[in-house]
Amino acid sequence: MQKIKCMVASNNKVIRDRVALILSSAKNIEIIGNKGVDAVQEAFELQPDLLVYELVPEESNDFEVLTKIKNLCGWTKLILFSTIPLKKKNLEDYLSICDGYMQGPLLPSCLIKSIELACYSGFFFFQGFAKDIKAEDNEEIQFIRYFFDKKLSV
Repeated sequence: MQKIKCMVASNNKVIRDRVALILSSAKNIEIIGNKGVDAVQEAFELQPDLLVYELVPEESNDFEVLTKIKNLCGWTKLILFSTIPLKKKNLEDYLSICDGYMQGPLLPSCLIKSIELACYSGFFFFQGFAKDIKAEDNEEIQFIRYFFDKKLSV
């Protein structure tokens, strides 16, 4: 099995280092980069197979950064994670360009299995705020199903 070249991007050094440590424990994942510099420049230079990117809700440029990366490195799989639930509008934008989304807390085994699923099978995965969706939030459930089905059919 070929190793996945993975780059971890987060503005928080502790989070970046911990996610990189979890991923480096897998035999088939090789961590590259991890410097904490400009994610677009580093992705362009290193050409990773996978970019694990932490979304920071306070920062408005995450979508622009990810769009640039996707345009420069179209083959790179984007796995996004966030510790705070995303708003419906933001979720729609991010799901249109990423290959997977995880909402924290990140469990090591779930993170590794999700990445393997996205990289080796090509399936999109969503591990989000299901516990926060109430039965009466029918519009949100249909919205998530739409994007999930859309990614699986591509």
